[in-house]
Amino acid sequence: MKRTPFWPSSYWHTSSRTSRWSGLSSPRLLSTQKPKGDPLRVLFCGSDSFSATSLTALHAFSKTPQANIASIDVLTRTDKRSGRGLKHVNSPPIKHVAQRLDLPVHQIDTFRGWSSPEYQGLNGRINLVVAVSFGLLIPRRILDSAKYNGLNVHPSMLPDLPGAAPIQWSIIYGRTTTGITVQTLHPSKFDQGTILDQTPAPGIEIPNPQSITTPQLIDLLAPLGADMLVNVIRHRLYIPPQTPIRDQENPEEVAMAPKITAQMRVVDFAKFTGTELLRRNRAIGPLQVFIKNDDAMKDTIRIKISEDARFATASDIPEGLRSCADSIPVGVPYAIIPKSQDPIESDKPLLVNTLATDGEGRQLVFPHMTVASMGKSTGAAAAARTVVFLRAESVGDFCLQVSTRPFELPEIHTA
Repeated sequence: MKRTPFWPSSYWHTSSRTSRWSGLSSPRLLSTQKPKGDPLRVLFCGSDSFSATSLTALHAFSKTPQANIASIDVLTRTDKRSGRGLKHVNSPPIKHVAQRLDLPVHQIDTFRGWSSPEYQGLNGRINLVVAVSFGLLIPRRILDSAKYNGLNVHPSMLPDLPGAAPIQWSIIYGRTTTGITVQTLHPSKFDQGTILDQTPAPGIEIPNPQSITTPQLIDLLAPLGADMLVNVIRHRLYIPPQTPIRDQENPEEVAMAPKITAQMRVVDFAKFTGTELLRRNRAIGPLQVFIKNDDAMKDTIRIKISEDARFATASDIPEGLRSCADSIPVGVPYAIIPKSQDPIESDKPLLVNTLATDGEGRQLVFPHMTVASMGKSTGAAAAARTVVFLRAESVGDFCLQVSTRPFELPEIHTA
C-alpha cells in the first residue's frame, strides 16, 4: 500500500526547495561543458526502495532524446528464504522494479568469480558503475574495467554520516537537516570518493524531526537522490577531469552511520534516555525488550515495542500515583489500570522509567506490544502475559501494578 506523505503538499512547491537542492537550477551544473563521451552502458547496483527510485529515474531519462545511455544492467543481492520451513522467498525491492522495466537482473552476494556483463560490437563493455544502497564494496577490478569508473548516491551531507545507514542515523542523532551527495566510487573504501554534487549547506529541513520515521524520510530523500543522479549524468560530471565541490579530506568532526544490527534494537534502559529510545524506535524499530518470569528460566522472553511508543502524559499517570511512579527503578515495567480490570484484559499501556535528563520526562508509554509467539495487544495486557505484577498501590479507582523484575539484556552466547 502506498504511503501518504505526512508533510503538507505546499512543502513540495516552494521556491526555496528548487533553488537550494535541485541540480537543474545549480549554476555550476548549467555552466559545465563536457564532451559527450561514449554511449553509457550502466551497471546499476542497488537493493532497496531508495535505490529503486534512482533506477526508475535513470531508466526514464535513458528514454529521452538528450540521454546518452545505451543500456542499463541491474546488479542486486540474492533472494533470501525465511519463515517456517524457509518456504517464503524475499527478493530485494529493486529486483521487482528492474523486472517491471524489462532490465537485465544479476544477483550476487560476493564479487568473487563475478564479472560485469559484456555486449557484442563496439562499446560492448560496462563503462559506468552506479551504486545506490547496495551494501557491497565494488572491487577495484570492476571499477577499473569501466571507462568512467563509478558513481554513488548517498543520503547525507558527506563527509558527515558516512556509512551504510545515514537515514536511520539522522533520526537517531536527532538531526533537523539532511541532504544528498553524489560522489565517485572509491576502489577500497566506502564513502571516500570525490564529491561531484551535493545539497547546498546546511541541507534541507527534515519535516517533523521529533516524529519522522525511516520510511517517511526515505520517501522525502529518494526522489531528491534520483534527480541529483540524473543531473550528474545529464551534465556528464562522471567524465574526467572531475572537480570536487567539497573536500573529503581532513573533515571537521563528523558522526558515523554504521550498519544497523539486530543488537541495536535491544533496549538498554540503563544506557539510553527516553528521547534516545524513542528516536531509535522510529529509526530502526520495532525495539525489543526481554524479561524472565522465573529465576529458573534459562531463556528470556522477547517483547516487541510498537511504533506508537511515546512519553507519558498526565492522563497516563494520575496525580495521586505520580510519586510512586517516579520511585520505580529504571527498566522495571509497570501499569496503572482500573481496579475493576484484570491486567491480562486491560486496555491500558505499559510504562517504564528511563534515564532522566533535564527538561524531559523519564516515563515512556508503550500503548501496544507483541509478546514472542503471541499476537499484538495493548501494553499492559501484553506484559501481563509474561510479567509477574505485584499489586503495589491504589489511589481512587486506579491500581499501580509493578513487575517483580526488570527488563534486562539477553545473554549473548559466543563460540
